[in-house]
Amino acid sequence: MVRHAKFNKNDFILAAIDLIARGGPAAASMGAIAARVGAPTGSIYHRFTSRSALLGSAWLWALSAMSDEILPHLMLGKSAQAITALIHWTEENPAMALVITAYVERDLIDGPLPPKLHKALNMAHQRLGAGLSALLKHEGKALTATNLALANFAIFDGPIAAMKPLLRGRPQASDHHMTLTINKCRQAALAAGRASLALLE
Repeated sequence: MVRHAKFNKNDFILAAIDLIARGGPAAASMGAIAARVGAPTGSIYHRFTSRSALLGSAWLWALSAMSDEILPHLMLGKSAQAITALIHWTEENPAMALVITAYVERDLIDGPLPPKLHKALNMAHQRLGAGLSALLKHEGKALTATNLALANFAIFDGPIAAMKPLLRGRPQASDHHMTLTINKCRQAALAAGRASLALLE
């Protein structure tokens, strides 16, 4: 009789994301992740070679999920739709959004990564770079370092900064103030994107 594993890699990745969102990278110890899943700590090491490998996988999971939402719009040069998709994704996935907005990759990864994971992370960043390059092409702008930086701010950094107040504190959806906060965050995110794209050279 085949014995199926009780836990899979995704269980640990999602637990790590939740712990990081709630308490920062330090909260995502191997013991805490195992406890959140309800698994023995040793079972993590059957699936991940190190804590860096697990947290790197969590980062890749969140980054890839975000990219899947916005890249189709970027490739078509639709900046407003890309930003709107980012806003909706942030609202629907607050834990993942908080991980990739409040931290940078090196905050999670403090050791060497398995070659396969290292390659996957590089490819994820290359996909985003290709999306920004496609946006500049559709805008009829030169592919310069300045324009790439402005496009990155327009699509990611600016809107993400505007959405941070929503991620830091999430009152009940029935709260009238919450509705105002969501609307203002959306407006600020879109405005940040438009203002940055207007500066393209």
